[in-house]
Amino acid sequence: MALQADVFHRCLQEAATAAKPALERCMDHAVAALQVAETQSMKAIERDELGLAWRELLRFRTGWCTQYPVDLLAAFNQPAHLVMPGAVPASRAAMPALAGADMFSLVDDTEVEEGIESSRLLQQVVPVVEQVLAELDGLMSSAQGLVNVSPEFNPVRPEVYAQTLRTLLAGAPVAPAIQALWIKHLAEPLGRELKLVYERLINMLELAQVRAASYRVLQTPASTGKKPGRAAGTAAPGAANGKPGGEGDEDAAEGGPIGYVSDEPIARVPSQYADLSNYEVKDALFQDFLFRGGSNANHGLAPSYYATIEEELIALKATPDSAHAALQPQSQPGGGDDTDHGYHGTRSDPRRPTLPATDAWEEPEAWEEGPGGPSRIVDVLSQLSSQVWGVYGRARERALVRTQLKKDATRVGQVLGMEVVKKLVNQVAQDPRLLMPVREAIVALEPSLLRLAMVDPRFFSEESHPGRRLMERVAQRSFKYNDERSPEFDIFFHSVTEAFNALNALEIEDAKPFGAALTELQNLWDEQDQHEQSQRSNIRQAMQFAEERQAQADQIAFDMSLRADLEGVPGVVLDFLFGPWALVMAHARLTDTARQIDPEGYGSLVTDLLWSVKREATLKRPGKLIAMIPGLLGKLHTGLASLGLDPRETEAFFSAVEKLHRPVLRLRRVRSQRDAAESDQAPLEVALAETESSDLSDILPATPEQRKAKAAGQPWLAPQELDNAGFEDTLPSGPAELSATPDDEPSSQAPDDGDDDGEGAAPASSGDDDKHKAEEVLMGLREGSWVDLYSKRSWLRAQLIWASNRGTLFMFVSHGGQPHSMTKRSCVRLIKDRLLRPVETHGVVAHALDNLVREAAPADAEGSAA
Repeated sequence: MALQADVFHRCLQEAATAAKPALERCMDHAVAALQVAETQSMKAIERDELGLAWRELLRFRTGWCTQYPVDLLAAFNQPAHLVMPGAVPASRAAMPALAGADMFSLVDDTEVEEGIESSRLLQQVVPVVEQVLAELDGLMSSAQGLVNVSPEFNPVRPEVYAQTLRTLLAGAPVAPAIQALWIKHLAEPLGRELKLVYERLINMLELAQVRAASYRVLQTPASTGKKPGRAAGTAAPGAANGKPGGEGDEDAAEGGPIGYVSDEPIARVPSQYADLSNYEVKDALFQDFLFRGGSNANHGLAPSYYATIEEELIALKATPDSAHAALQPQSQPGGGDDTDHGYHGTRSDPRRPTLPATDAWEEPEAWEEGPGGPSRIVDVLSQLSSQVWGVYGRARERALVRTQLKKDATRVGQVLGMEVVKKLVNQVAQDPRLLMPVREAIVALEPSLLRLAMVDPRFFSEESHPGRRLMERVAQRSFKYNDERSPEFDIFFHSVTEAFNALNALEIEDAKPFGAALTELQNLWDEQDQHEQSQRSNIRQAMQFAEERQAQADQIAFDMSLRADLEGVPGVVLDFLFGPWALVMAHARLTDTARQIDPEGYGSLVTDLLWSVKREATLKRPGKLIAMIPGLLGKLHTGLASLGLDPRETEAFFSAVEKLHRPVLRLRRVRSQRDAAESDQAPLEVALAETESSDLSDILPATPEQRKAKAAGQPWLAPQELDNAGFEDTLPSGPAELSATPDDEPSSQAPDDGDDDGEGAAPASSGDDDKHKAEEVLMGLREGSWVDLYSKRSWLRAQLIWASNRGTLFMFVSHGGQPHSMTKRSCVRLIKDRLLRPVETHGVVAHALDNLVREAAPADAEGSAA
């Protein structure tokens, strides 16, 4: 016993010592990942945040790597974690209820989101170490003198590492968002490093001849949840797997695991499993399975369990369908086949745009409820359409499958896996972001998911598992639609019903049918999207070309502003050179396949143009100007035509050039009327005097500001490019207080030259707050984000496919590849008026699992989170 105590303490010391190099490698990995993310980010705010995160991580690296082993060793030796050989705790309450409970101590008192990030840290670590941890739990329990495996007594379990690291990170004087980035990028390497540490500890314990403790079924008091009249020890089908009179009975006779003291009488029969089918999400056994995979997942089931399930099955078969239908609340207006559950809002006012069915931008509780009452609740008790889902449209049939599978189960993990499936289906089916038919489809798929849980009880914990991916991809694909009555959604939903019904008809032996169904659906969707993807690619390339052209034009304009021959050039000419002509030169360079230095000679033309508008120089050499004018004007018009510029935009420039050239043309006309002998030798003063009548008063010399080239706020687009990009008008205001003629004032327009933030120096007001809030919403969008956009008096589900590098232009695409492009100012105005509304599309299954985690939190953890 003393030898085992010695090796046990050496293991703790080794685990703490190995934590320093492990954390160093984790932090190096996180810094590298953050730096890559920073270089790939398209948003300035996001880049700044990522840059700050990796720089601060480097700053704290040395101190944290030194402190972490010290804190870990202290945590390992806490009485709550450590049970010395032969010691018995005073009461069961003094010990952790389950291995997974420590995860919820990571929840910050003021920031619930921090708690979610912390739980995700552990969720990513546990699957990596799950297999090796089960072996270590047995050895560590034995080293402490425990007869049976008690994972909660293992002081080096992942929860301790995660909690200690989270406490260390929380002490840094940085924003919660930075800490969340640290946790996100430290999780993956921490799992790998912990696995190596655990393997080293297992090797130490095995070399010390420590034999692993055995696994056993934990008991609860016999009275807990027991139904009256139940024959607890009655044999039932499958009882042979329950080990009657075997290991389970021996464990029951022992009176519980070492270190636990119970005030309740302990039954000889493991009644824990007699009530397993009635377990709630907060029960310790369920939590252990959800967070750790369940230390007893492979253990058999007691006979009393089968007796209970048999009773339930008999009662269920005797229950008519009508009884199940009565459990479901009646359809409310706003949710049902005969109501408008594609939209929320009031249709009586023709000026009021109705709102899309799924809306998760702001105040979701206000938009989830329509004018006729809340939308219909969907869960595993819901009666679905038998025309669509066949026999499994009836809640009773799905319940029969569920109960029969529980009867066929031979291991604890199978029963708990089916319980997770049931709760997961309920969570997804109540996600307000999904259209009603999609929620019903998830409920209808429950029989297949339950069968999958029988062969792979923890498939839900693997993001790449075909069963989980099928649910997630169907949900994500459904975000493409916001109206269940649209023909496009009908095509999508028909393919989903065919796939789900086919799965429900199969005997599931592995995950292959789910992978095949997903592949078939994905191929179908890819085929449907092929034309639209081609359109998107062409439009996106055109916008990227316009952005690159503008960037080159800005550089060309800057280079021209440094020329030495700009003195005396009128401002209207410099405006032309720094604007349209710089774009012409940039366009020529980008489209030139021969890689010439000066394509089309548009650059050399600048020198001739500058000389031609200097009156004193041209009057001294009128012959040169007269010979130059036809070619100069012809090339100017050719260049502008290649750009697709509207001729009206350059009328002022050509008018000014004509006036500047007029003195020389008039001088030539005067000279041609003189005697041949005098025409070429006339005094210059006489000729100039005769041309002074020309009116050049409106052509002003360039100001210092005009001589400075300025970068354009957003890419310039030709009229045809504007049309192709979808710059269209939209209603000017939201659902409330509409004007009498809303279509008279467009709120979305083609790019303008004004500053997106320059709407005058108005004093701060609530309107400014709304504007800043709307800008934050806009900057939170990423390429691929879905929005609901009100355009041409209807709500469209559109996806952001492109945003300019400076964040001044945004392009969305709705059904059929229809583009909708807007300036930043237009987008902000639409968001303020609630006519452009982001749709939350984060992982549906992951979100449902997060809800299960929160529901499974012990009462004390829930209180701290609140």
